[in-house]
Amino acid sequence: MRVIILHGSPRRGMNSDTLVVEFIRGLSEVGKHSVRHFYLNEMSIKPCQGCEHCSTSAGHRCAIDDDMTQIYDAYKAADIIVWATPMYWDYLNAQTKTVQDRMEALACEGFSGKTFAVLLTYRYHVESATNMFKRIAPDFNIDLHIVTCRTRDLEAKRDIPISECPKELGEAYELGKILGAKKNRS
Repeated sequence: MRVIILHGSPRRGMNSDTLVVEFIRGLSEVGKHSVRHFYLNEMSIKPCQGCEHCSTSAGHRCAIDDDMTQIYDAYKAADIIVWATPMYWDYLNAQTKTVQDRMEALACEGFSGKTFAVLLTYRYHVESATNMFKRIAPDFNIDLHIVTCRTRDLEAKRDIPISECPKELGEAYELGKILGAKKNRS
């Protein structure tokens, strides 16, 4: 099984990456897999220019030649795509949104039929991002799974370390096991 992880956080090893660690731990328990990590903040990826080159060119290639080409190739070969990101201003952070916008080049071919594991950490609201994934999943025949983790105690007005979120860490771990076992059967 081939898995790619799109790490959106600019802070390695923090909340969303910790959810990924638990996801991979679960995945590792049920079979062999190849995991490729993309740390989006460390890549040179320009925003989509809306030029529509990808929808009109042979092979539906993006006109921009940057690090996104690595993600395109890995995405096409992947069985599972993990979107792991914190939410900023109630939506995917800029690094993740830039990659998401550039996925337009795959919308014509190669985007459909994948399994998405979406791991989101947030302080206040998460609905805009979860709803976006829920809206596109049927159009692209995506097997969608979402784990969200609120890292803010609204009553105490304090951020919560992810270590104080065992339920959500367990959900990420269990999702890894479920998807790993499911993919190993197919």
